[in-house]
Amino acid sequence: MSLSFSLVMFFAGLGVFLYGMHQLENGLKALSSESFKALLRKSTGNPVSSVAGGIVTTMILQSSSMVGLIMMAFVGAGVIPLVNAVGVVMGANLGTTFTGWVVATLGFKLKLAQIAIPAIGIGGLMAVALEQRQTLKSWAELIMGLGLLLFGLDIMKDSMEALAQRFDIAVLQGYHAIVYLLVGVLFSAVIQSSSAAMMITLSALHAGIVPLEAAAALVVGADLGTTSTMILGSLGGNAVKKQLALAHVLFNLLTAVFAFLALPWLLALVQSGFGFQEPVLALVAFHSTFNLIGLCLIIPFLGLLSRFLERRFVDPVQDVRTYIQNVPTSMVTEAMLALGKEVECLLVRVSALNLRSLKIAPEKLAVDTETQQRIKHSFPAEQTYLDSYADIKQLEEAMLQYANEVLAGSVTEQQANEIHSLLIAARHGVYAAKALKDIRENLVALRHAKPARFKQFYQQQITGYCADLKSVLVLLKEKQEPAALRETIASLKLSNRNTHDVIERDLFRMNEDDAEVRVSTLLNVNREFRACTHNLLEAVNYLKLG
Repeated sequence: MSLSFSLVMFFAGLGVFLYGMHQLENGLKALSSESFKALLRKSTGNPVSSVAGGIVTTMILQSSSMVGLIMMAFVGAGVIPLVNAVGVVMGANLGTTFTGWVVATLGFKLKLAQIAIPAIGIGGLMAVALEQRQTLKSWAELIMGLGLLLFGLDIMKDSMEALAQRFDIAVLQGYHAIVYLLVGVLFSAVIQSSSAAMMITLSALHAGIVPLEAAAALVVGADLGTTSTMILGSLGGNAVKKQLALAHVLFNLLTAVFAFLALPWLLALVQSGFGFQEPVLALVAFHSTFNLIGLCLIIPFLGLLSRFLERRFVDPVQDVRTYIQNVPTSMVTEAMLALGKEVECLLVRVSALNLRSLKIAPEKLAVDTETQQRIKHSFPAEQTYLDSYADIKQLEEAMLQYANEVLAGSVTEQQANEIHSLLIAARHGVYAAKALKDIRENLVALRHAKPARFKQFYQQQITGYCADLKSVLVLLKEKQEPAALRETIASLKLSNRNTHDVIERDLFRMNEDDAEVRVSTLLNVNREFRACTHNLLEAVNYLKLG
C-alpha cells in the first residue's frame, strides 16, 4: 500500500467514523432524549450531582455537544440554575473519555470489521424494511451508526499501520510538545469532535507514528479545540449561551494548561502509579486523570464562576420575554417548560402592575423576599404605567407566536392541549391587568374622596384584594398535589364571590343624594376587583392544572 493511498484510506476511515458517530447520535436522540433529559433535570439538585449527571449522560450519549445544547435549553427555560448547568457541561468532559477506554481495551485487540460489517448490514436492512416505524428505525440508525463507527476506526487503524511502514517517523522527532498541542487544538476544532481526535491519536500511537508524550499533548490540545463547537453555537446568541460557552472554554483552558505543564508527572502517575504500562491504555488513563483532577479543583468554585459569568454576559436590550427566547421551538418539552415559566412571569408582572395602580408596596403583602424582589424588578423603575401595561400585552403576543411555532412542529395531542392551557392562563392574566386598568380613574377619585364611607369602601377593597393576591402568589410558588390545589382555588373563588355579593348588597342600599362618587361607579369598582381576582385564580388553575 503506497503512502498516498494510505493517506486516502485514513481520511476515508475518518469520514466513515464521523458519519457513524452522527448516525449513532441521531438514534440515541430519537430513542432516549426524553429519558436522558429527565435524568439531567433530576441530577441537578447541587453542583456535585450536576457534574455526576453530566458524566453519566455523556458516557451513554457520547456527545458533549448534545449535552451542552440540552443544558442551554434547560437554563433558558428556567428549569435549572446556571451553576448546575455549568457543572453538567464540565462533567460531560470527563464522560467523553469513556469512548477512549472502550477502544483502548477492545478496539485494538479485536478485528473490528468482523463486528462492524454485520452491524452495518443489519442496521441498513432494518432502516429500509422498517422505515414507517419510527422507534425501530431509530434502533436501526443506532446499530448502523455503531457499525460505521467501528468500521471507520478499523480503516483508520489499518491505514495508520501502513503509514508507519511507509512514513519516515524520524521527521516528527525533535518537535516540542507544544507543537503537538497546537495541532490537537486545530484538528479538533476543524472536525468538531474530540472523540474522533482521540481515536486518531490512539491509532497513531498504536502504529508507533507518535510517541506517548506527543500523543498526550495532542489529546490535551483536542480537549481545548473541542470548545469551538460551543463557541460557534453561542455566536449571535443570548446571554445564556455565551455564559455556558465561556464556562466550557475556561474549564478546558485551565485543565489544558494544568495537564500540559504537569504532563511528565501525570504520565509517570498513570504508568507507574496506576500500572498502565501499555501506551494506548496509558494515554486514555492520562486523558481521564487530568479531566478528573480539573473537575475536583473547579467544583468548589462553581458558584463563584457562575456569578462571574452572569455578570459578564447580560442581554443588552430589555426584552419583555424572560425564558422563551432562550429555547428553540424544535425542543418541544423544553419549550413547554419555558412557556410555563413565562406565564408565571407574566402573572408576577400583572401583580406588580396592579399593586402600582393601587399605590401599594410589595412588602405590604407579607410574601417571601424572593417574590417581593421579583415584583419590584418586573419593570424598569422609570417606566410609566401605560408602558408597563403595553409590555404585558406584548409578552402575551410573543407567547402566542412562540406557541404557534411549537405547535407547527411535531407535538402530541397531550402536548398541544397543555400548550393551549398555558395560553389560556396568559389570557386570564391579561384580563386581570385590564380589570384594574379600566377603573384607575375611579380609584384615584376614591383615594381622594372626603366622606368616610368612601374611604371605608376603598380600604375594604384594598384589604380584600391584597389578601387574595398574596394567596395567588403563594399558589404560584408553592407545589401542591393537584387535588389539594384544585380545592384551594375553588375555596378562594367562592370567598371572592361571597365578598363581592355582600359589598354589592350594601351598595344597593346606599343613599347617593350627597355622594361624591355615584353608586353605579362603586358597583363597577367592586365588580372589577372581583374580576381581577377571579382571573388570577383562573390563570393559576390553567397554569398548574391544565
